[in-house]
Amino acid sequence: MAFDRDQVADLLVKCHRRCCICHRFCGFKMETDHIKPPGEGGTHDIDNALPVCFECHAEIHCYNTDHPRGRKFTEKELRGHKEQWLNICENNPGIFSQPFQSSDAGPLNSLIDELEYNIKACECLGSSLSISQFDEALRRGAISLLEPDLKDKINLAYAKSNCLNQLFYAFTNVAKNDKANEKRVRINKVTPETIAAIEGAHDSLLSFLQKD
Repeated sequence: MAFDRDQVADLLVKCHRRCCICHRFCGFKMETDHIKPPGEGGTHDIDNALPVCFECHAEIHCYNTDHPRGRKFTEKELRGHKEQWLNICENNPGIFSQPFQSSDAGPLNSLIDELEYNIKACECLGSSLSISQFDEALRRGAISLLEPDLKDKINLAYAKSNCLNQLFYAFTNVAKNDKANEKRVRINKVTPETIAAIEGAHDSLLSFLQKD
């Protein structure tokens, strides 16, 4: 069961498809999150729905209570953000005459795309694997806030991706001799392990981003 579709449509009109936390215009890149999760007794009433961008949705849910850093979003605060933003939208329509801010995906959502690309790159032997979004997620501190198991899976996937990149580089820079054959054998062995690690990280991260 989920929120009523017609009520969600009305709510998205009221918030102008902008995130109730960061106020960015989101277009279709939005979630209607549960302010109080169903697992904690929250309902599917529209009063419990919070329109948020992908990045803020991840921020709300990535707080690690076992290794607390920063301040966790509370139910009271989330309700306050929603009420405040809907009030601004209703009473200050002039703000929407300003240019929209970027609706780019957040660092964790960008990792999903990069992991999917890397799976395909592994299947095309010789294609370099991308690590740019992982570097950006590290720079922005998005990885450090994740649950330990998910963090370990992502780190392992990119460590193996980097290792495979190094093997590809070494293979293309040696003469076609026995040493090159050794590199190819090594690549053929490491590639399936890398794919498995990337798929594990991708599925776990996607599940995390989609949870209430």
